[in-house]
Formats: sequence, structure tokens, C-alpha cells
Amino acid sequence: MPPKKSTSGIDLSSGNILKNLVKLSLPIMLSNFFQTFYNLTDAFWLGKLGDSARNAVAVAGMTFPLIFFLTSFGFGFVIAGTTLVAQYKGAHQYEKMKEVVGQFIIIMSLFAAIFLSASFIFIDDILRLLNTPEVILVEAKQYISVILFGMLFMFVFISYQSFSHGLGDTVSPMKIQFVSVLINVILDPLLIFGIGFLPKLEILGAAYATLIARFIGAGVAIYFLFKKSPQIVPKLKHIIPNPPVLKKILSISIPASLGQSMTSFGILFLQGFVNSYGTMVISVYAIGSRIRSFFMMPAMGISNGLAAVIGQNLGAQKVKRAEHSVGIALKLVMPIMICGCIVLFLFGGTLTSIFIQDAAVIEAGRRMFKVMSIASCTFGLMFVMFGVFNGSGHTKPTMYINIFRLWLLRIPLVYILSGKIMEFGLFQTDFWKNILTPLSQPLAAHPYDSLWWSMLVSNVIATIVAFFVYSRGTWKKAKINQ
Repeated sequence: MPPKKSTSGIDLSSGNILKNLVKLSLPIMLSNFFQTFYNLTDAFWLGKLGDSARNAVAVAGMTFPLIFFLTSFGFGFVIAGTTLVAQYKGAHQYEKMKEVVGQFIIIMSLFAAIFLSASFIFIDDILRLLNTPEVILVEAKQYISVILFGMLFMFVFISYQSFSHGLGDTVSPMKIQFVSVLINVILDPLLIFGIGFLPKLEILGAAYATLIARFIGAGVAIYFLFKKSPQIVPKLKHIIPNPPVLKKILSISIPASLGQSMTSFGILFLQGFVNSYGTMVISVYAIGSRIRSFFMMPAMGISNGLAAVIGQNLGAQKVKRAEHSVGIALKLVMPIMICGCIVLFLFGGTLTSIFIQDAAVIEAGRRMFKVMSIASCTFGLMFVMFGVFNGSGHTKPTMYINIFRLWLLRIPLVYILSGKIMEFGLFQTDFWKNILTPLSQPLAAHPYDSLWWSMLVSNVIATIVAFFVYSRGTWKKAKINQ
């Protein structure tokens, strides 16, 4: 074994597991909080636009799943960055880390070019497929066009973030997120309402604030890469296509990307269902998505931290230590998620009213959080399992579970419980009506509540499946040894 070198981050293959996991997870939680604050800040200020508040919140809300879908392949690719950097660090193979980063520059450059081109070519068709209400169609297209440019700079940041997490450094990405969000918080009211010489841009103001903040964040990320992690900065020889390394990256990233894209496409598909009920339901769904993202931050942070712990320990061939870290992660997540579930269950209506003072929206939000709170709690446990699979580089289980959860459970249940499935010719016969009508009857007064109930059922079943896959133990072999 080659001699150990000094690298940034934490050596997660030794020391106290709980202490290491907390050190990793807390900065990730704060980083996720800052990221969620982007959307929460937009929703808060747009909700203060008076008569146009509902439309503005609806535009920002309906574009979130669309942007998530368009960028999902990029997010899938960076999972491989964390996995391989962590495993190579655990194995003390430092030259391999530079190779991974160099090949990522090739992959992400190609992806960015394809992403931006395809997004602008098909944006009109996508908005129509989403049943976007005519009253917000023009604003939605303008808003998305600006946000898309901002996503290119976000790819730079999340690539750096994935490498840093693999090294065991979660503090540096957190600092960048803080700077970026602070800029967004300052610019949002200035550009939305127009102050002094600045024009009142309303919904476009929120988009430009995000664009500027992400541009600055990308610049800081590049600076940090050279300043704090010079040991993984590739040389020119590492940026020349290397088929074996590219194959290893793609073997991890393609299943992760497909899982992310199928998940985001499912959410996009559900957005079309939401849009069919008008701006009131769009607003409720948007607020729920943002608050749920905030609620999920502890589980997401621990899951991402666990992925780095799993990666480094499998790279160091310390399988028992990796297993032990999973139990510790679950003990951290469960009490946090239960407490959060209670808060959402009891105060969902109050939380909704913070964003928009609309009686119909607040009442719908109260009903939503009664169910969504429990659904999100179970999803938090599933996230821990995803951290194990991603850290080991075995991303196929995550892909299969996500597809199963959304496309075989949640989406069919949304249409069955809402009664919308009976609008399709195949299900308009008396035979199917006799079966399906009783299933949709409990939600007849508010059929869009099927969104929350289908989320609960699908998350519970998928979480059980994830624990079963974990118990089989196929994740225990490091990807760098395959």
C-alpha cells in the first residue's frame, strides 16, 4: 500500500463513527437549508405581490419540478463523484481521484451543452404538456428561461460539492451555499418590487436574483477547488478521455441519473395533474413541496454524509465499520423525523398561511400536511438506505425503487383516488366504475387530496422494499474493486 498523503476533509475510515457522521451531516443539513431557502425566499416575496401573488407563487412552484426534471441527469452524474472520490481516498489511491475529476469535466461539459440546447428547443412543448394555465403561460416561460442559465452555474457547484463530500469536507460547500443564498435573499426584494433605480420585475426579478447568486457561487466553488483541494485538481493528461475511468463513472452515474430522471419525470407528470385544478392547488402544492424539502433536510444530510462514510470504509475494506455506520445513521434520523412529523401534522395550516393569506389555500394546506407529514417521515428512512447504495456505488437499487415508488404506485393511486382514471375510455365501462367509484368516494369533495394519500402509501411500501434490498448485502463490495 502506498504511503498516506495529507488530504483535505476527514479520514472516515478511522475514529468515532458517530462523531464523523455528525461532523459531515450538520454542514450538509445547513447547506440543504440554504438551498431550500432559495425557493422559500422566492415564494415568500412573491406572495406579497398583492393581486398577482397567487399567479406568481404558482409560476415559481410549477417550474420547480420542471427544472428538477431537466437537471436530473446532472444530479445523477455527481453521485458517482462522491462515491469514487470517497472510495479512492479510503484506498489511498490519490492519482485515481485526479483521473475521476478530469473525466467528470468531460462528462459535465458535454451534458451542459446538450442540456441547455434541448431545454430551449422543447420548452414550449413541455409547458403545454404540463397543462400550464394560459393566465401564467408567458410568465412561466420567461421565468424558466432565466432559471435554466442559472442551472449551468449550479452544475459547477454541485460537481465541486460531490468531490468535497467524497473527501470528507462538507464545510466548504456549505460556505458557498451560504454566500449564494445571502446574495439571493438580498436581491430578491430589490428586483421583485423595484427599489430606487431598480425596475419592478416581479416574477422575473426572482429569476434574475437566482441567476446572479448561482453565478457567484460557481466562481467561489472553482476558487475553493484550487485553494482547498489541490490534491484532486486534474492535470491536462487527466482531461483526455480515459475509457476505463469513464466506464466506471458511467456504471455508477447512469443508473443514478435514470433513477433521478424517472423520479423527476414522475413529479413533472404529477405537476400536470396539479395544474389541471388551477392556481389554488398549484400554490398549495408549491408551498407543500418547499416545506417538505425543509423538513427532509436532516435525513438528506445524514444520507449524504453516510454515503461518504460508506464509500471511504468500503475503499479501505472495512465492511463491518460500514455496516455499523448504517445503524448509527438510523438512530440519528428517526427521532428527528418523528419530531418534524409532529410539527407538520399539528401546524400545517399555520405554516401555509406564512406564505400566502388565502383562506382556500390555507385550508387545503392544513389537510395536506396531516398526510404529508407521515409520508415524509417514512421517506426519511428510505433516504438512509439510498445513502448506503450510493456510497457503495451500487445505484441500481435506488433507481428501481424510485421507479417502482412513483410509476407503479404513486401515479396510478393519484388517478384512482381522485376518480380521474374514470375519464379514460378504457375505464368508463360499468365494470370498472363499480370497482373504482368506491375507491375515489372518500376524496370526492377534494379529489386533489389524492396527491398526499398516494404519497403516503407509496413511500411506506417503497421504504419496506429498500430495507429488504439492504438486508441482502450486495452493496458491501466497493465499486473500485469491480
